[in-house]
Amino acid sequence: MCKGDKNREIIRIVLNKRYDIQYASIDNQNAIKYLEKLGDLYRLTDNFPIEYDLEDYNVTIDEVNITGNMYYVITAVLRHPKCKNCRKALTDAVTGLYNRNYWEKIISGATLHPRTQNFSLILIDVDNLKEINDTYGHTAGDKVIEIVGQAIKKCIRKEDAGLRYGGDEFIILLFNQDKKAAYRVIERIRREINKLAAGQGMNIQISAGAAYYDCLRNMGDIIKMADRDLYKEKRVKNLKKNRTVKN
Repeated sequence: MCKGDKNREIIRIVLNKRYDIQYASIDNQNAIKYLEKLGDLYRLTDNFPIEYDLEDYNVTIDEVNITGNMYYVITAVLRHPKCKNCRKALTDAVTGLYNRNYWEKIISGATLHPRTQNFSLILIDVDNLKEINDTYGHTAGDKVIEIVGQAIKKCIRKEDAGLRYGGDEFIILLFNQDKKAAYRVIERIRREINKLAAGQGMNIQISAGAAYYDCLRNMGDIIKMADRDLYKEKRVKNLKKNRTVKN
């Protein structure tokens, strides 16, 4: 990682609706100076979250409900534009998506995507990667992973997060989106994969599951719920496949 003052890599400021500082990860004097740089941006919109760059920071402003009261949460993450190794450490080389290192940062809270009160999580894995590897070789298998990554990037919004968790497993976080929206995204990804795969003369099959996060659940529960949803789809596919074989 880059050298520097790690305490300044992430700034978090929480304001109440009167714009009084309720919490700051830096001292109040510097927090006030930082808010002056932000200006009145968060006062002029109801369309949250807001994301933009300010000096050397990526800034996200969101509204959250804490014990029945609404607050603004400002998260600023220091960018390291000259540190190629920092970017590489968080990026999957095959797909260009985030990697498992980035997922660990999400779990710990040290990420460009602050925890919001609601988001949907999608799990995806490739059903027939082993078959493709065995038939065409691992170069073709890498192409499959690349195609799935391309489809994910094309079908999610800029504010969402797509990750290659490992092997043929992918995670997508859709911020401020419910489970129905997640299923629509899954279908878009399937169509995009089919289109890209057809152009390569390939047949790529995926299974996917989704779960919805709210403040009453933890990340471990959400992963388990999405995993159960994914394997429910796999079971249905296997039943259909077995019936076809028997017939």
